[in-house]
Amino acid sequence: MCTAPSLPEAFEFYIGGSVGPSLYVRLVDGRLLYEWASGGGYSGVVMEASPTPEEWAQFLATADRLGVWEWEPEYVSAHSCCDVTYWHLRLESDGRRIVARGANGYPGSRGPGVSGEFSAFRAAVEHLIGRCP
Repeated sequence: MCTAPSLPEAFEFYIGGSVGPSLYVRLVDGRLLYEWASGGGYSGVVMEASPTPEEWAQFLATADRLGVWEWEPEYVSAHSCCDVTYWHLRLESDGRRIVARGANGYPGSRGPGVSGEFSAFRAAVEHLIGRCP
């Protein structure tokens, strides 16, 4: 007997800073809500995405492939004094849980540059909300 892939129990992702675009995505009561903003503020326009069970499964498989479950709790770069990009991730699925955040620091990067694995994760988030980068 096959069962449909399930939604994560919790999902929240934010990336942004004092300048430039920000993205805030969260799973609320089975609904995937997201908001784009600029200049460090919030737009007040919350949109809803409707990923299919297959898209959720692909997203979680990507998280597995990128080693998201093993990310450290915090990534802070020595270059976090000005023009900081902050990010936060909370993901719970199938008994696994990760809460991680950063300030100009990213998993797989030794400096302020964004790593390939973090870029791939962000692309997976954007794909999940229907905004392919």
